[in-house]
Amino acid sequence: MLLREGVLIAADHLLGRISPTVGLWPALEGEPRTAYQVSFPLFGDDLKPSARRFAVAETLSHLERLVLEGGARRHETAGGVTYTAAQ
Repeated sequence: MLLREGVLIAADHLLGRISPTVGLWPALEGEPRTAYQVSFPLFGDDLKPSARRFAVAETLSHLERLVLEGGARRHETAGGVTYTAAQ
């Protein structure tokens, strides 16, 4: 990032291998799934544990955004949190 004369320039969009945008994925159809489960079709199976943590964190942010916009539903149970597509 660069801050000069009151102008902030952020360059995350220039980093390779990072997905800064929400794409269109049919990741919520069928049974309720956790963010961990949803991260696999979005980011693939071949991630190191540290990269999977980032993938799950990004997936969670997208899922929560979908919940706020009415595109997904969040379900909390004693077993954890899952998401489904809004009906």
